[in-house]
Amino acid sequence: MGMFKLKFYSSLLILFLTANASAQVLDYTPSDFRGDQNYRRFSNIEGNNIRATIFNSGYSGNPNGQANYFSYEWPKNTGRIYIALISFWASGEVVDNSGKTIHLVEMPVYKSDPSGNTWNFEPVRGFINPQQQEIARSDNKNSWPQDYQGGWRNKRTDANDPGWPGSWNGYFGKNIFNADQEFYFVTSDDKYKRYPYTPDTTDLTRGGLGYIVDVRTMA
Repeated sequence: MGMFKLKFYSSLLILFLTANASAQVLDYTPSDFRGDQNYRRFSNIEGNNIRATIFNSGYSGNPNGQANYFSYEWPKNTGRIYIALISFWASGEVVDNSGKTIHLVEMPVYKSDPSGNTWNFEPVRGFINPQQQEIARSDNKNSWPQDYQGGWRNKRTDANDPGWPGSWNGYFGKNIFNADQEFYFVTSDDKYKRYPYTPDTTDLTRGGLGYIVDVRTMA
């Protein structure tokens, strides 16, 4: 079994989820994209008169009432809250390594093993500037991956402009800015190792259900 690659977009207050699960092929190469909690970031979206806080593990809003986080507010700065929290979950009925049918439920926050190791979706490196404290956003060039990182990790094989350094990796294309603001990150569930299940038989080190998720938020 190979991995699943999902793309997750939120536009204003509407969420769209599409999945593309391709069959295993002979030339399949396991992805080296791995979640890493050291790259956790959050940003506040304020375009199109909306305000909310986005976290790059896969949820948005104000999960614990902190003053520097915002639930979905419209119009912004009015205190009118329409949605408190948005999060995606992943679940599956699978056969584990012993042949037992089990049910997995994964979240982007609040799950860890008894030793404190994360079981959450975690951001994949190569999609932020690690020297900044924000998610990559279209209106802040300093938040984008820098030249010394090799630019955007998923654009490094571009023969004409490897990594797209200094360019926005937009949903509509390179340096195309159709929204007031666009945020982009990639997150993975490979840290979820609660059960003896291997989602990708070509990569026994990967946990979870084998998901790598592209996430974009636009306003």
